[in-house]
Amino acid sequence: MKTQTPQPRQPLRIFVLNVPEFASLTDAARQLPSCRVEAHGDYTVISSDVPIAFERRALGLKPAVWYGLFTGGLDGRIESYERDIVRIAPRA
Repeated sequence: MKTQTPQPRQPLRIFVLNVPEFASLTDAARQLPSCRVEAHGDYTVISSDVPIAFERRALGLKPAVWYGLFTGGLDGRIESYERDIVRIAPRA
């Protein structure tokens, strides 16, 4: 019987448009040891191999901007997206 080797999980990636409204998100990601933050043209890509969370009030975001966080794109799984906290994980 062959045993299957588990496939490595792809990191989650958040594509953040480089506009002032989303700057606090990329700044917060830079402070998390589990996050990598890289510039890619008009976007900043936040990536992580483990689940991460952000708090709206800590980011200083109004609800309208908060609910637009992922308009640049997301490669991952949203575990929870509430009024004041979002938790994102790599795809299973």
